[in-house]
This record gives sequence, C-alpha cells and structure tokens, in this order.
Amino acid sequence: MILVNATFDIQASQRKNFLRDIQVLIDSSKQEAGCVGYDLYESTSVENRFVMIENWEDQAALEQHNQNPVLINFAQNVANYVSAKPVVQVAAVN
Repeated sequence: MILVNATFDIQASQRKNFLRDIQVLIDSSKQEAGCVGYDLYESTSVENRFVMIENWEDQAALEQHNQNPVLINFAQNVANYVSAKPVVQVAAVN
C-alpha cells in the first residue's frame, strides 16, 4: 500500500474556495481504481491547516491518480489558496 500525506496551510480568505475545490478532487479520487482511502482532516492546533491522507493499493494506482485531470487542475490552482508551499510525504506501507 502507498500512503500519501499532503499538508496545506490555507489563507483565511481562501478557505471557502479551497474547501469547495478540494471536495471535487476528493469525490473524483474516491472513484478511481486502487483508491483505498482519500480523506481531508483539519488541524485542531493550527488554524486553516488541512491534511489529506490518501491510501492507494500500489504505486501503479498512485501513478494513474497523478494523471487525473481533476488533480492536475487542483494542483495548478493550489497556489491561489495556500499561505505556504504544501508539504507532500509519500511512503510505502507493508
């Protein structure tokens, strides 16, 4: 299994737009083959910090996800929402 954690620090003024657009990505991603989980969580200690936790069956499923037009569109627009560069961590889990 492949685990992806993506942390987003969002500008307060862009919170609503971020949540609207990332929900489209979540809905699309959950329909993809190989998606085991794709959930967004909000920090209780850092205001407007969100963490996406993705679980993929294997590397091939993740690579296919990276070709998803909804993901590509979101990635092209993420700079409009964030106050800092997103942090993405990828790990293989046995």
